[in-house]
Amino acid sequence: MKKIIKLFLVLIFSTVVNASSNWAPIVMGDIITFVPYTETIAPPPHDTTSYVTTTVAQYEPNETVSISITGELSGDQDWAAIYRVGDNNDWANVIAWNWVSNGTTELNIIKHQMPAGEYEIRLFFHNSYNVEAVYRFSVKGNVREFGTEGPYLNQVRSVKTSENGKVNNAIYYVEGVNNLPTVIFMSGWKSNLDSYDGFLTYVASLGYCVIAKQERGKCFTPNVYNQELTDRLNMVHNTYNADITKLGIIGHSSGGGTVHYLMHYLKGNNIAGNTKSVVMSLDGWFPFGTTEAMLNAFDTPTLLMQFGGFDGINHDGLHPDWDDYAGQPYHHYQDPKINLAIFKSLTQANVDKEYIVLEANNNHSYFAGTYASLITKRDFLAPVDEFLDHTIGAGAPMNLINQYNDVITNDLASEYRYYCHTAGFDFCDLDMLVFP
Repeated sequence: MKKIIKLFLVLIFSTVVNASSNWAPIVMGDIITFVPYTETIAPPPHDTTSYVTTTVAQYEPNETVSISITGELSGDQDWAAIYRVGDNNDWANVIAWNWVSNGTTELNIIKHQMPAGEYEIRLFFHNSYNVEAVYRFSVKGNVREFGTEGPYLNQVRSVKTSENGKVNNAIYYVEGVNNLPTVIFMSGWKSNLDSYDGFLTYVASLGYCVIAKQERGKCFTPNVYNQELTDRLNMVHNTYNADITKLGIIGHSSGGGTVHYLMHYLKGNNIAGNTKSVVMSLDGWFPFGTTEAMLNAFDTPTLLMQFGGFDGINHDGLHPDWDDYAGQPYHHYQDPKINLAIFKSLTQANVDKEYIVLEANNNHSYFAGTYASLITKRDFLAPVDEFLDHTIGAGAPMNLINQYNDVITNDLASEYRYYCHTAGFDFCDLDMLVFP
């Protein structure tokens, strides 16, 4: 009974005494006494919702992230960085970072983009990797469909040079964004680069630095571009911080005939394209300078796009005023067998290759013109967009429908025809390729 009373008294006195002072009850035999003690309370952890926050809860994939610091910092090389949720604190996983102080600090997305998902701001003191506070935010999903307006359209800028009133060289870049893959565009025979302005703007808006070269009758000997393109690749790397290890080469008409040779040269000499690469021939002409053996060993993904339906471009007309045969009649035939032979010769194991055919009413200059006129032509833009993204862009899975078998069925039994000469010289050595 005495033990029960003593325990009861201890509980009562403990409650009463500790309400006003730091005294602890001690039971010694039948006597209850109190001794002083020092209370030690652990400091509460940082309230991360008020200590470090982003100024908005959700960002775009390439948007600068602004963070607000409201708690006390160490004042000794404090820094904050963006990480994907689940990544460790290694420097290799940092997406963007900055030194921080109280107030608002911006973290510019300079190392990587932020695909849709969950991210964290992590705060570090003393230039260490010991996390002091964490705040989570999200990045919006990319709902843009292939062939629609590119995410960088409003940031596209161009620098052009002209000769005899025609643009002969141009650079299209994305202002304020570094390390974007590089695309070389080779125009059709003796064309004006301004006629491709809409397309070049579109490609840049997808997130690429574009080098555009006007073809002035030299595509038949593409080796003349080796040094010039090497110099221009180095220039965009140094001036616009373009990533030339990721390289695409797109060509139209006779320019389309140069893409395999040029990529073979640039990769083979370790100039560009050694990390990722892609070539596209848009209604391409004969593959000048390219041998069947070169195509057999070609390991770069290739998109061949044919205009004019399964029969290709086939019409009569007059040579334009800039041609060597100005005003004279001609029969133009963009023979599908040329690109079919290229496609068949791309025998390197596991190489991505696609053959896309546009409707019969799409003429040879289908994608020329302004951006406003081009953006409605998704039948053309979507394959270009998707193949670029799959190969040198984000690496997204590809859903293109390869139409090679359909073209084979419709075309290979037809009679072979090909118009290929200029200024009286035959530049098309058909023995270089084995046609079906």
